Amino acid sequence: MATAKQIYEYIDSIAPFETAMSFDNVGILTGSENASSDIVLVALDATNAVIEEAAKKGAGIIVTHHPIIFHPLKRLGSDNPAYLAAKHDITIISAHTNLDISRNGVNATLSHRVGVQEAQRFDEHCAILGSVSGYDSAADYARHIMDTMKLPGLRFTDRGACKRVLVSCGAGGDNIELAAAAGADTLVTGEIKHSHIMYANDHNISVIDLGHFGSEGMIVPIVAALLAVKFPGTRFIRAGADNDGMRYLSSDIE
Repeated sequence: MATAKQIYEYIDSIAPFETAMSFDNVGILTGSENASSDIVLVALDATNAVIEEAAKKGAGIIVTHHPIIFHPLKRLGSDNPAYLAAKHDITIISAHTNLDISRNGVNATLSHRVGVQEAQRFDEHCAILGSVSGYDSAADYARHIMDTMKLPGLRFTDRGACKRVLVSCGAGGDNIELAAAAGADTLVTGEIKHSHIMYANDHNISVIDLGHFGSEGMIVPIVAALLAVKFPGTRFIRAGADNDGMRYLSSDIE
């Protein structure tokens, strides 16, 4: 049976918490380091549904990517996930930007999944620059990514052939200026604002937006598997309620 402290220390060994960006909030965010459980849920987000699932399954610990407490709390209502975690005495450990930039973390995994050969890391921007070949259009590359990653949908702009790609998981759209400065012709990310898309269009850069969950969800079973190997006496389960609930409609109308 693993303790929260043991899990924290193992995560720290592969994705040091001290490397998290200054705006971030990581570590043991609810509960106690002395908490122990023979069932641990692993999820991208500690939503109310995930916490209720943990309570029903008897999981006293949840490991998440996104922090359950990110912005300072001015009110803690009964509808707040942190309140619900405390109510059920559930300890939550969050590894966010430290896991994004770790050697085998979210960005590295996403880059591998989308076929980018790593050339340069920009950890301070949570981005990786590399190359791909064989895609005469962003439409071709986007279709390949959607099929390979088994995504239900994505959105993209098409500015031509994709050869030099900047990958930035999650809300990486603000790295579009970095993409331009690095000579990238494509940005693959999970979230991008309209103004950044317009900037990309002006600089002839294709944007492939996987959705935030789409760009990061693949790290959850990887983390669960690593923890299961390290702590064989504990069951690490991906939360069934861990999803963003998004559905997709499409049109071929130009």
